[in-house]
Amino acid sequence: VRRAAEENILLCFVIVDAAANKDSILELKSVSYPGGKLTISSWIDAFPFPYYIVLRELRALPHVLSDALRQWIELVSGMS
Repeated sequence: VRRAAEENILLCFVIVDAAANKDSILELKSVSYPGGKLTISSWIDAFPFPYYIVLRELRALPHVLSDALRQWIELVSGMS
């Protein structure tokens, strides 16, 4: 992932999520015990990929991917 970013290659992880909120990946929690103290956090906050899309409507995929690509191009062109 780091090497791709250094070479201005977009890696975007697409998560096809459940439409129902109760089954959504955004509702998953992570439990840890740093220093013996219970900590509950959102699982997606520790997701290992810096760029990801949570997609609930599959028919929106072309629009969402084109928007992500447009944003990436704006980001890369602003850095040079």
